[in-house]
Amino acid sequence: MGYRQRLTRDLDRWIAAGLIETDNRDAILDTVGPRIAGATALGALTVLGAVLLGLSALSFVGANWEAIPRLARFGVLLAALWASLLGSGLAFQRQAPRLGHALAVLGLALFGAAILLTAQTFNMTAFRNTAVLIWAVAGGGLAWQLGSRPVLILATGLGALWAGLEAANPFVDGAIWFYLPVATASAVLATRLRSTVSMHLVALALVLWIAHALYLWQAAHPTGHLALQSAATLVFGTVALAAASLRDRKLAGAGVIAGWMTVVTLLAAFLVQIPLGGHAADRELVTGAYAMIAAPAMIAIALLILWRRLTGALRNWDAASLVAVGLAIAALPLIAEAADGSILLRMGVGALLYAAFTALILIGERHNSLMARVCGVSGFVLQTLYIYAQTFEGLLDTALFFFVGGLILFAASFALWRLRRGKTDATGGDA
Repeated sequence: MGYRQRLTRDLDRWIAAGLIETDNRDAILDTVGPRIAGATALGALTVLGAVLLGLSALSFVGANWEAIPRLARFGVLLAALWASLLGSGLAFQRQAPRLGHALAVLGLALFGAAILLTAQTFNMTAFRNTAVLIWAVAGGGLAWQLGSRPVLILATGLGALWAGLEAANPFVDGAIWFYLPVATASAVLATRLRSTVSMHLVALALVLWIAHALYLWQAAHPTGHLALQSAATLVFGTVALAAASLRDRKLAGAGVIAGWMTVVTLLAAFLVQIPLGGHAADRELVTGAYAMIAAPAMIAIALLILWRRLTGALRNWDAASLVAVGLAIAALPLIAEAADGSILLRMGVGALLYAAFTALILIGERHNSLMARVCGVSGFVLQTLYIYAQTFEGLLDTALFFFVGGLILFAASFALWRLRRGKTDATGGDA
């Protein structure tokens, strides 16, 4: 059900309850902006049909490439390309947007076929990855010109594909820094066209890009797995906070990136426990190399938390909890090196993660954030399963474990009930 339909239903219910005047109903509905058309079955089938036609053209030309004269190759590809783009323009002009989007996707697919097969004709092996980048840039321009979300989704995927191909290229050294402006342009277009799918693709590609950059950093420095996990947690946490700050400023799409980065941050924080129980080599640390990442990340985290506190997005308790968790993660490799695999350290880290996941549930409840509640509950369950797998074996141990876990969950539910009751008492409403 769309937002306008839900609002209409709620307004009728509120009018029946005497909460608002009947005369205000139409005025409230008029304030709702025009609905942005979402994906439909007809539109999806039309676009998929265009994709299959593009794949058919690629397969046909590829199978008969050697038998077709060189001039005819270019003629066939260019004719099909221009026919698709012109047909797309005519479809939009005649108020047939689904056909227009489908033909635009087909035209972009044929453009890629043209430049890739041209590179194959002239044996330009080193140009192939650059050709994918050109393909992505052309797709972004076409999406902006036509206002086509399907074209933008394909262009965003092509940009991520180019970054992946460059990362796998043995002749490319270091991180693919040029992908950052490509991702930024894709995110701007996704915001402009309100393409949630494109924004999700950008977020996933950024996760993989950051992971690859951290992998290269560890390869360049003899850093242990614990330091790598701690650095990853801090870096992803920094990006999550930055995206959350943009979301607070009502920037469209920032919430998607903040959500993905938060999930990955929690996963990275959970994985810091694994090196703690491994060999000493897993905890080996080069302090200077780790400090190059940990120190700037903690400074950025502190500034972002301070900014969100000053703007009212976080309360004192929330901000203090986030700073404490960040400091604990940053100091963990140093503490682990001194503790030398102490069981007390592992228990302390487990307790800290339990506290962090519980705090996330409470934050989600206070701010009515489903994302925070789901992440908190999922992390709590995952942490419980990990501790059970690492610690308990016999039936008596299992019974004690579930007994203690049940008490903890009852205590958490009681805390949530008190929180909701406090809200109800403050507002005078019903629970």
